[in-house]
Amino acid sequence: MKSLLIWGTGKTAEKTLRNFPHPHFDVVAFVDNNPQRHGAYRGRPVLSPKIAVHLEYDEVVICSSFFSEIEVQAIELGFDKSKIRTTGYLNFLTQASKLSPEDLDTLSSVPWWYHTFEVLPGVITPGVCPYKSELLAHPLLQNLSGKRALDIGAWDGPYTLEMARRGASVTAFDIQPPNHSGFDAMRRVNKLNVAHICDSVYNLSKERHGSFDLVTFFGVYYHLRDPLSAFSAINSVLPQGGLILVEGAVLEGAPLIDSFWKEHADQIQEFKKFPLATYVKGEFQGEWSNWWVPTLTCLAHWIESTGFEILEHSLLASDTRGYSVARKVSEVPSEHIVLGTQANH
Repeated sequence: MKSLLIWGTGKTAEKTLRNFPHPHFDVVAFVDNNPQRHGAYRGRPVLSPKIAVHLEYDEVVICSSFFSEIEVQAIELGFDKSKIRTTGYLNFLTQASKLSPEDLDTLSSVPWWYHTFEVLPGVITPGVCPYKSELLAHPLLQNLSGKRALDIGAWDGPYTLEMARRGASVTAFDIQPPNHSGFDAMRRVNKLNVAHICDSVYNLSKERHGSFDLVTFFGVYYHLRDPLSAFSAINSVLPQGGLILVEGAVLEGAPLIDSFWKEHADQIQEFKKFPLATYVKGEFQGEWSNWWVPTLTCLAHWIESTGFEILEHSLLASDTRGYSVARKVSEVPSEHIVLGTQANH
């Protein structure tokens, strides 16, 4: 039995501890930078890094989305770099019988997984956002052979992978590089020939990025301060009849997930009848990057006003998420036809 240090006592550590009792490891202590957490946790001591570095240990697992920063700190304090592991290490170690040694090393090297999905047959990643099969359940998406697909906000790439499995030629699109998530590891272990573009959706254009038959836009629009510009950019890379799939936060189920709206559930019942959106800064679900959160009706208006015809429109996840499948029927309409006409005279 090997001795293990776990760096962190928060939610990520709790998720890691689901792998315990582990057949190969015993936790001897926890490490935390916060002095207020020092003492005991789960029957083991919680120590400062400066004290923990002097313990006897075989490996140390850093349980934090700030893996890189903590790794630098740990090495500077004298922790053995060769013994430092990611949060995914124990998760994939319990699935080692389904993995080659090379794939085990590749997957375990990812500092932090966002998505939970089947990255290889029977092998599940330790993310926080589950893969949602219903997002690709529309009949038009079952066979994507010969189609060009763009996966905006790909992150670890679960939808990129699934569309590729269905025969599409897929390009992933995200503001973070593929080696800052599990995307590169996912691509490598699946021997997947898919491109990755690191850019903002605001910069998306046919001239720069080409044309696509299908665009997935999952979990993105509410992280944007200008979602309508994003929908317009997506329109520009689709031909007539091209599809957009949209998923994201909506107001209908907000009382279930947001502290402010929990106290105003009765008002939500009235608001959901109208095409309204709330603009929040660091408030909705306590997340700083959540900006515009619309009603489902408002989401439909956003989509339709940027040149699309909605084919499917529904609420998911206890009404906390909206979902749409839409077809491009026109270019983005002009904002001010009158002004445009005057400008030509």
